[in-house]
Amino acid sequence: MKFRIAKESDTKEVKRLWAYCFEPEDHPFFKYYFDTAYEPDNTMVGIDRSYLVSTVHLRQNTIRVRGVDLPVSYMVGVATDPIVRRSGVGKKLLKAALGELKERGQGLTILMPSSAGFYQNYGWDLYAHQWVQTMKLDKLAPLLKKLDKTLSFGMLRSPREWKRLAGVYETYTKPLSGYAVRKEKEWVRLLESIFAEGVQVGYVRNDSGQLEGYCFYRLGEPEIAVSEFVYTTRRAQKALLNFLYNHRSQGESVRWNEGMIDQGYIFHTDGKTGHSTMPFMMSRIVDVKLAMESIPVPVALEGAIQFGVKDPLCEWNHGTYVVSYKEGKAQVVKHKEYVDINAKLVFSVGALSLLLMGRMSATELAFEETLEGPDDILEVLNRAYPRQNTYINEWW
Repeated sequence: MKFRIAKESDTKEVKRLWAYCFEPEDHPFFKYYFDTAYEPDNTMVGIDRSYLVSTVHLRQNTIRVRGVDLPVSYMVGVATDPIVRRSGVGKKLLKAALGELKERGQGLTILMPSSAGFYQNYGWDLYAHQWVQTMKLDKLAPLLKKLDKTLSFGMLRSPREWKRLAGVYETYTKPLSGYAVRKEKEWVRLLESIFAEGVQVGYVRNDSGQLEGYCFYRLGEPEIAVSEFVYTTRRAQKALLNFLYNHRSQGESVRWNEGMIDQGYIFHTDGKTGHSTMPFMMSRIVDVKLAMESIPVPVALEGAIQFGVKDPLCEWNHGTYVVSYKEGKAQVVKHKEYVDINAKLVFSVGALSLLLMGRMSATELAFEETLEGPDDILEVLNRAYPRQNTYINEWW
């Protein structure tokens, strides 16, 4: 088995494997992706005796972590031909892809799992969940009392109108960590893909013409599915729900995803049903030194800490390190290729990722038994890497 970056000549087989594992060739997203967005030079393939039997697409993104923009690969389309399944190909493919990302100088990577347990075995952990709210449309009425009549509705008609949404997204994500940075290229790509699949974009604006919220939604089924639901004010959220409520002749219920930061559920009249969390995005350390040195530290810390990292997949990460802090930055040196029994801290590689992303504090990770260390050192890490509200809503 050999792994390498795809060539143009591999495209037919890459498409075959995608169609077998995901959307068929006549699906709108398949056509959009391979006509417009597919990038062979950002695709890793596995070759077994001249047959292409596995793929992972390394979609290039920028995410903002603790206020810093980091280049990452969003790993999607992890696919294995049935003739080689349960032979360890998936594990080898992931390791080869991580090695490629290390060579590219990326310290972190992200992945949306079909089965989180599979990837947790290899060092990924979930850093972002979402609320999933499901309600009958007629049950929305109690939430729509005291609507602000100064807000009006509109619909986006073209990807070239992306700037209308960008300000809302930037305001919504500003206090968060782990989200995708969207500039013109990312917005146009996103909107082109959802329009290709028949998804609509509705928005609410105030009497000054400024947008305060928007949603991506799909009609055609009894349940209206809302894949992005973003707003800057509570009145805008209520107005968006009212916008969806006005589709009662076209659907029976609505399901919308939103960030875990929202606490509007507290005021729902019936909280017993229709509220759940969805495991959404996983992160992983590609390179311990690069990842830690890329993340700023918000407090003045002095001194050095010895720590160990256990990585079940990537031997270049496994070992003992010393981190020192100076002027808000970490400096990391790897001292040993094994985890020293005298190390003051010992992380699983997934726990270190969650700490850097802001999903959990050091004390919380110690409680979950993915980090070992004395309380005084844990408190230092709590100050260096305080917990953040995490969010992301990229689907590919």
